[in-house]
Amino acid sequence: VGSEMCIRDRMYRIYQTLFCAFVLIGCSTQPSKLEKALELSGENRHELEYVLSHYSQSTSDSLQLKAAIFLIENMPGHHMLTNKSITRYINTMDSLYPDMSNVMKKAVYNIPLKNLNRHGKLKKIEDIEVIKGNYLIQHIDNSIQMWNKCFWLRQLSFEDFCEYILPYRTAYEPLLQSDSTLYSWKTVLESFKYYHYVPTSISDVKSIQRNLLGHSDDMYFRGIKIPTLSDSNYKFDCLDVCYYELSRLRTTGIPAAIDFIPGWSYRNGQHYWRVTIDPIYANDNSRDMQNPKTAKVYRMSYSHNPIPVSDGKDSIPPLFQNPFIKDVTQQYIKVSDIEVEWKKSSDSTPLYLYLSVFNDLAWKPIAWSAVKENKASFQNMGRDIVYLPTYYNGGCIINNGFPFLLDINGKVRNLIPDKKHPIHLKITRKYPLNDYKMDWAESLKGCYIEASDHPDFKNADTIYTITRTNPDLNYDTIILKQPASYRYWRICKPNQIIMLGDWQFFDSNLKQIKGKAMGSNENDRSVFNAFDNDILTFSASASWLGIDFGERAEIKMMKYIPRTDGNGITSGHEYELSFYDEEGWKTISTQQATGESIEFNSVPSDALFWLKDNTDGKEERIFTYENGQVIFW
Repeated sequence: VGSEMCIRDRMYRIYQTLFCAFVLIGCSTQPSKLEKALELSGENRHELEYVLSHYSQSTSDSLQLKAAIFLIENMPGHHMLTNKSITRYINTMDSLYPDMSNVMKKAVYNIPLKNLNRHGKLKKIEDIEVIKGNYLIQHIDNSIQMWNKCFWLRQLSFEDFCEYILPYRTAYEPLLQSDSTLYSWKTVLESFKYYHYVPTSISDVKSIQRNLLGHSDDMYFRGIKIPTLSDSNYKFDCLDVCYYELSRLRTTGIPAAIDFIPGWSYRNGQHYWRVTIDPIYANDNSRDMQNPKTAKVYRMSYSHNPIPVSDGKDSIPPLFQNPFIKDVTQQYIKVSDIEVEWKKSSDSTPLYLYLSVFNDLAWKPIAWSAVKENKASFQNMGRDIVYLPTYYNGGCIINNGFPFLLDINGKVRNLIPDKKHPIHLKITRKYPLNDYKMDWAESLKGCYIEASDHPDFKNADTIYTITRTNPDLNYDTIILKQPASYRYWRICKPNQIIMLGDWQFFDSNLKQIKGKAMGSNENDRSVFNAFDNDILTFSASASWLGIDFGERAEIKMMKYIPRTDGNGITSGHEYELSFYDEEGWKTISTQQATGESIEFNSVPSDALFWLKDNTDGKEERIFTYENGQVIFW
């Protein structure tokens, strides 16, 4: 009888818990979401029911109950990744750094998980199947207390609190408790109270929070030893820093999230940055983005967001298999909505269309939309970008028509090749310049070249003054009217940094003369990079750098190049020009460059082009050709 009474009592508490949940959050769709989460918990269900029951005993715990419901409803899909290799890695790091805070661990434990193919098959352990009730209760109690007592959070909505402070995990690390000493909101709060300081915004809190807590984690950013990955010190990348910052800020009472660009639309790669959520500002994070031109910006979330559902036949891009990303593009840039028609009569209509951008030498899906009545609607697309409508047929990505340019004013221009009106192309680069690359070249302007027979350059003669550099970051050639014979040569720009990629010397027979590198600072090892015939290594020396030939050498010609990305046209390399036709990329011509430019005759106008360097290099961009000029996209 006693056993039956316990069972009935437990069932009553469960019923009471669910009833309270229904009353608090509405009876339309949310209860089914909670029940679905409970069903997915399997044998761990009693731990979650314990949490809900714990907060259903008193009306004073209504916020805690709402917080618990939020965490449990959105818990399916949150998980840790592990295998024997990852376990060894974690044990090694714990052994090497026994004093590492849990805040730092949330970054460090995720380092090997950023490349999932490197560590073999990984086991996914769902939080909802293993999380303990007491763990959740402790975390929720601490978080609610933080929200109530940190006066800088008084204007933060409960919804934003749940999304940007409450979550207990960062990415795929094991479940870790919040640090209770060093990284504590109580530490920050007590410091403010001590100084009688009342911050006016969350941004004010963020600006002084790190100094209040000290710099005990700085050692990890200077270089952390990870034997299982590399023999050298590991340098945190932008995502590592974001994981650390996210945990640090949330633990100390600052709402934060990670925003990211899954693929730049004008260059290779992607980018992540940390944002703070401040109710006072509409958006105070644009500067963290580094460059505002992009197709899409997404935010990592704890709550679920809509994703395409596979029909079992056509692939879904990995980006959109993740329900924990939210589109926040319009918070950063001007956007437009685009409607795309289904144009393939030969294939059955897919469930979804995608807009792709050219990234890492391939079309990369960046936005998705369901197809309805042969049309797909895409919201909040970045402007001044070339898109290609795509879809999946099985595991293959296929174009749906031609690429188009969404211009800066939000107008669409289809890039359909006009073969009836061919044009002539002259190309000097395969990848666009930017402002900091131009600075590399500008650092050489005003430099003067001296020569002497004395190592201190006493009685030096000025041989040449650099007034211009190659606009494509390629070589410039200096041919002397009369050969000059000296032992020591240097390039000078007092009190300035000289960004020099390569410097070569030739005699009257155009034979290259080699020597020993020298510089204004004997500890500057970069000077050797200026004389290694490798344009992708460079010297960043102050005031001057030079060369000692060991004896007098007669010099007739010099070639120099600023620090460069190596994306100018290189003589001897084989280049392939393609344009985007109805069925994809079509090669126009392949030829070997004989100089620092390459030309193609009778190519279609109004087309989208791609110049490949088949000899070397991975940085290449699509472009259009307008008014005799290459426009990279």
